[in-house]
Amino acid sequence: MALRAEPIRAGRATMGVTRLGLENFRSYAAAELRPDPGLTVVAAPNGTGKTNLLEAIHVAVTGRSHRATVESDLVRHGAGFARVRLELSGGTAAGGASVELVVPASPPPDGIRKRLTLNGVPRRAATVSETARAVLFRPEEMLLLVGSPSERRRFLDAIVSQRDRRAARDLAELARVLTQRNALLRAVRAEEAPIASLAFWDEQLALLGGRVTRARLDVLAELRERIGPLHDAVADPGERGASVTLVYLDNLKEAWPDRDRAAVALPAADELSVAYRRRIAEVRDKEAWNGTSLVGPQRDDLRAELGGRDVAAHASRGQQRTIILALKLAETDLLGADGPRPVVLLDDVFSELDPTRADRLSELVAGRGQVIVTTADPGTLRAARDRGAAVWRIVDGSLERDG
Repeated sequence: MALRAEPIRAGRATMGVTRLGLENFRSYAAAELRPDPGLTVVAAPNGTGKTNLLEAIHVAVTGRSHRATVESDLVRHGAGFARVRLELSGGTAAGGASVELVVPASPPPDGIRKRLTLNGVPRRAATVSETARAVLFRPEEMLLLVGSPSERRRFLDAIVSQRDRRAARDLAELARVLTQRNALLRAVRAEEAPIASLAFWDEQLALLGGRVTRARLDVLAELRERIGPLHDAVADPGERGASVTLVYLDNLKEAWPDRDRAAVALPAADELSVAYRRRIAEVRDKEAWNGTSLVGPQRDDLRAELGGRDVAAHASRGQQRTIILALKLAETDLLGADGPRPVVLLDDVFSELDPTRADRLSELVAGRGQVIVTTADPGTLRAARDRGAAVWRIVDGSLERDG
């Protein structure tokens, strides 16, 4: 088998970032990056703001920062607001498009509030994915399969949110419902509210839980179709041909007796909601004692298996990294299959890989649209240099292009 696993053909025209403009974003008072349509490298020492550039693109496209605890963290110290502006080519608009995000500091100055616009028209973050999509690969994700379950849920939900506007709303609403329900559970534990007052929030959790779980299962089924060939494309010759399986670990237990049938036919959201109602009823007293929600998609997990064995417990570090790379490539292909091909953002990932896997990854992402890579050591990007990639450097807080 050839090393190159061909990407799934994008459902729409290729989208690309032609310009990133920053104002008071993180470490930058002002900055401008003009990436090439193919591969662009930002090379600079650690601590100079490389990651901030990728974060800016990602937050403008998805509406979410992978680093900020609160959105005001994005604002440069002492500034009243941060602004990110993306100019795009291709995508759903032949003449291009523009996305602008304004985030106020805390407390917000008079007249400044959060604003996201697409071509000058206010939009919700979930609607931007119809014009632009992004895949972010961070060094921390090299621990995706052995780290916290929250990281694996975040991986699935990042795909769900960009593919399905309704599912993105459901995820946001689920977070709100859980906040309200947990507050009420604490009040029940403190005997400040009757347990019967949970009924409304129980039903909301069951409805949203069914829809969110179904959306994740949809994504997982498509990832399973792609993971095998991509694993072999990244793997060492002796590791190719191994059976890679992805398993969704719900917390419904016996409340969902038809779980095994889901491998043949995905369950309807209503079926899952029924299971959630049963399971919520089963743990009601335990939740009231603990003061927190013990059932819901927020407690689910994803497990990868290699040859029928749990990768987290039994695979070598190299095998784990091969599967993680395959998962990120599958995410890229999946997002490009029914929407604009995503821009791939690689944040100093190559420094975490041995030279062989680094070269293979470089080759594999090269045919998947626009790729922007950050690195502290350009020597790790041999394949990128051979391809004549555009190289930008950060000098005294400003971006400069080589040559």
